[in-house]
Amino acid sequence: MTVYRGFIVWGAGIVLVFGSFLIFVAAGWPGAVNSCVKSKTVDNCYCEAFSHAQAISGAPGVRQPVNTWFNLYSIFTSLLVAVFVYLDRRDGGSSNPIRSDSWLPDLYIFAVQFLGLGSMWFHGSIKQWGGVTDQLSMFIYAAFLIFYTVRRLWNAEWAFWVFYPLTVILNTIIAALSSYDNISLVLILILVAAYLVFEVWMWKRKDWQWAQGKTLTRVLWVFAVVAILAATLFWKLSQTGGPMCDPKSGFQPHGLLWHPLAGVMAVLLYFYWREDEDAAT
Repeated sequence: MTVYRGFIVWGAGIVLVFGSFLIFVAAGWPGAVNSCVKSKTVDNCYCEAFSHAQAISGAPGVRQPVNTWFNLYSIFTSLLVAVFVYLDRRDGGSSNPIRSDSWLPDLYIFAVQFLGLGSMWFHGSIKQWGGVTDQLSMFIYAAFLIFYTVRRLWNAEWAFWVFYPLTVILNTIIAALSSYDNISLVLILILVAAYLVFEVWMWKRKDWQWAQGKTLTRVLWVFAVVAILAATLFWKLSQTGGPMCDPKSGFQPHGLLWHPLAGVMAVLLYFYWREDEDAAT
């Protein structure tokens, strides 16, 4: 059963997260409208036009179709990870944690999947709680970067399962309760900075053999960084009022570029970790 566990997690995530999303699409979205809606005519909800009246009333349907449906990329990126997790386990596993029988690879499958499917809840609803779900998906992924890297440094998996969920919960609560509009961005930047500190620590431990000291791993890590930097650039340029923002256009860089490029980064980092020979065992 362990060898197929990644596929089970992948399928369960689709049923629970995407299945629940479709129920709300059909039945409507309760709750307060998201704070990105400044008035009935002016908003800052990542450019794509939507009906303010429907968002406020919680009518059935999807508010921002491009920004919503292109998050389905995550079903395929997480499936790719699940396939390689299966192959590694079928071939006998490894001392490398991301290729092992541990639950860490299974959690990463869900984190990669929820990175996209969680975002759908915000763009589909434009509700405040939909935004919290979107933030939760980012915290689940960003915190994994930190604590998996810590696991690579020290063979103490119990620490991952204690501090990882605490970090996710704490950041989600802070983002949900704060009145500061950019609090989730600040928290994500702090998490990414913490990941980079531990990643550099990993390199220092190996006499500055950065990115595991191999051509393949260096290429994977650099390409992952390039993907997320490009994604962030498109995210910024396509903000409401930005040079790449056309609310009525079917080409929405936020949904078509920012979301999938973040998924590319997630897959590249998985393959980077998969080649790891330096993880603590």
